[in-house]
Amino acid sequence: MIESNTAARPAGSTDATRGDAASEAGSPPRNGSMVRGALISLGVRLLDLPSRYGFHLLVAAALGVVEMGNFYIVFSTLVVLAGFGRLGIDQALTRQIAIDVAAGRSAAVRPTIRRALGTVALASAIISIVLVAGAFVFADSVLKKPALAWPLVFGALSLIPQNLGAALAGALSGLQRVGYSQMVYSWLWPAIFCVVAIPMLLTHTMTVSSALILMAASFAVAATVGAFLLYRFLAEVPRTGAGDAKPAPFLRTGLSLFSLELTKLLITSMPAIVLGMVASSRETGLFALAWRAALVVNLLISGVTGMAAPKFASLYAHKDKEGLRESAAQAVGLVLTMAIPVTACMLLFPEHLLALFGKGYGAGATALRILALGQLAAACFTAMPELLGMTVHARVLSRINIVSVAILLIGLAVLAPWGGSWGAAAAASLAVGANGMLAAWAAHRLLGVSPIATLWQKRMRKRQ
Repeated sequence: MIESNTAARPAGSTDATRGDAASEAGSPPRNGSMVRGALISLGVRLLDLPSRYGFHLLVAAALGVVEMGNFYIVFSTLVVLAGFGRLGIDQALTRQIAIDVAAGRSAAVRPTIRRALGTVALASAIISIVLVAGAFVFADSVLKKPALAWPLVFGALSLIPQNLGAALAGALSGLQRVGYSQMVYSWLWPAIFCVVAIPMLLTHTMTVSSALILMAASFAVAATVGAFLLYRFLAEVPRTGAGDAKPAPFLRTGLSLFSLELTKLLITSMPAIVLGMVASSRETGLFALAWRAALVVNLLISGVTGMAAPKFASLYAHKDKEGLRESAAQAVGLVLTMAIPVTACMLLFPEHLLALFGKGYGAGATALRILALGQLAAACFTAMPELLGMTVHARVLSRINIVSVAILLIGLAVLAPWGGSWGAAAAASLAVGANGMLAAWAAHRLLGVSPIATLWQKRMRKRQ
């Protein structure tokens, strides 16, 4: 939840559930173009762009290159640890509530939510305590930056409220309140941060520690809003229904989903953490900002994928291989149409783009160029991992994720000490590209889906 351009996960899980339910009911899949729906999905995702990127812009402008590097070392550590506090329960809760409501088992909804919130709170509290207890040793012995000990302690304050907010957002999504879910999950906390941080920027009073404390407070407010909304919408859910009121055993589902989410978390966060260990805070700051700029392309990818995933599930259930090929090609073609101009700007004018964030950031131009190439590769394989997940090939996807993480870690170990920010960028781009390429190869081998080839054949037919 803290940093993931996969912020539509609760909504996506619900859509997938509805797609499966529709398939099981025997309703025909919608074989028409998914471009309009994908554009709507992308438009919803872009609503959080001002607050999410406003957060990064304010931090960059207020702290400067070196202190921003220190902030993102802590921030990236929190991204990974927060995932272990959620354990995928937020996504599993979305699916379980949607299934219970659709099946008329409304009596089980409230116990399931209570159990999920309790599990997330307990796991997050354990992770927070471990971080606080080990902050000084980790900062001194691992990061070689003793000054980051207290920022790590302050950052631990954010883990419980942000993970409870994620679970509450998952419950809202399961109740089909997707807009409210996205507000709590994605854009509310950075919007609150920005409103409070602007005066701090103008008065030059923001520090790494104060930024982390403000982030924790923003998560707490967002979680409170989520709890209020969930209480309000649960009033519309009957307390009685078919079956008993025992909470569903969703932890196994959550752990399965978390194993896939962990790959994204590691690719997003490990480069900054490793740079914090082997390079200067300045190099970490340069990479962190270049990475956030490059992730604009990932926002396009995830927006289109959110629409494509449930359609894949429905088409596969109806054994519509031609529909799968067509939908996959549409997803890749749509993202490439938007991503190519964006990545071209990153490749041609990286210094100017980074200079918009403040003085000294233009030195990250090489890292931005490398990351842009990685994101362009990811755009070429849009929704291929999700295609495997939606077509009962999750085990294959898990193996691909393991290989991708191995490439990332080996790349960081070899390139980050040698190249600094651009070495970390190369490792991240290699992992992103390998993940998409391996997923595309598996999709071709198992499903006969080759989006780039399909697009090329269409273009040749039009030219004839």
